[in-house]
Amino acid sequence: MRDHIGRYEVIDRLGAGSFATVHRALDLRLDDEVAVKVLAENHTVNPEMLERFIGEGRALRRARSPHVAAVHDIGELPHNQPYLVLELADRGTLGDRVEALRAQGWKATSHDVLLVARSLTAALGAVHRARLVHRDLSPWNLLLTSRPAPHASSGAVPGGGALISAEERLLLVDLGICKDLARSSGMTVAAGTSGFRPPEQERHGQVDARADVWAMSAVLQWITDGAALPAAFHRALARGMAENPRRRPGDAEAWLESIEAALAEPPAAPAEMAENDAPAAPAPRRRLLTLLAVGLLVVGLVAGIGLGNLIWDDAPVAAADGALIAIEGPEEVAVGDTATFTADVTGADTWVWVLPDGRFIVDESTVSMTAASPGNADVVLRSLSPNGTTLEIHHRLHVDE
Repeated sequence: MRDHIGRYEVIDRLGAGSFATVHRALDLRLDDEVAVKVLAENHTVNPEMLERFIGEGRALRRARSPHVAAVHDIGELPHNQPYLVLELADRGTLGDRVEALRAQGWKATSHDVLLVARSLTAALGAVHRARLVHRDLSPWNLLLTSRPAPHASSGAVPGGGALISAEERLLLVDLGICKDLARSSGMTVAAGTSGFRPPEQERHGQVDARADVWAMSAVLQWITDGAALPAAFHRALARGMAENPRRRPGDAEAWLESIEAALAEPPAAPAEMAENDAPAAPAPRRRLLTLLAVGLLVVGLVAGIGLGNLIWDDAPVAAADGALIAIEGPEEVAVGDTATFTADVTGADTWVWVLPDGRFIVDESTVSMTAASPGNADVVLRSLSPNGTTLEIHHRLHVDE
């Protein structure tokens, strides 16, 4: 004989943790399957845990979206043990789906990424408009359901592909530790899942929607591990995961715009032929030329010789022949802080960072360094245009005590 939770007949257990257990159940009145989340009995004597559990139900009701799990009911078992009746996600977690596909050799495509990014934006956009910050986004609290959205014009993002099929929809759950910005200053304690927790949640700090933007970027980074995607996409993720929240997109919609623009980037055009129709230098040779140019730069800096006398007659440029390089990153940090810099490179397929700590890093979209002493330092990015013009840009960083 099956157990019952109120009027809900338990079919099986979907998952369990220290905080709650989730059951698949049948609503005997409406003849429909639901998920019933029951607070662990040992937490029922803790007023804070009770409030957190009931608060999750309220938060889910506020953040209504086809991509946020709907709350159908709330009830209570004996001994003050509350339960939430939620929309059923019958296809497991996004994290488990990705891991199963990877075991078969799958790698994410731009189409896969856009489906997830658009669904995340629909979900987190609704959460943020409700003046909430999720604070615990990860691939394992993103669920998949085969059930249709409540109505055709609901704004649900259609699926289609190996990651999210045409009949599936992504659902955001677990708002148990969300931050209500309407009731607090935004200050928070450490929270979230390791690997998907923004820097401001690693310590006591102030959070807003940009904390979730960091986590959204981390989710896409995890999903696309090993995938062949445009360099602009990785730069967009790096901006989303900037150490300083002010340097991230301000909200989920702005974040999605940057992801869509990056994935729409056309393939790099082949280098123009020289007048004598000689082919452009192959990538390994261009990389070698770039490294040699950096070597000359370092020699010049060490020896105190003017760089113009070493490599060129004119001052270095950041743009030439349709190629452009730029650096995004903080202009001021304190001793002990980690600064992250992003290369914005257009029309060139190789580049080199020269960092104040003496490192040379080739073709990385982002680099990080920890400020060790006060003063000023230059982060340098160098590349070559398709016609061989040396490109260089300096980013001045001031380090406070």
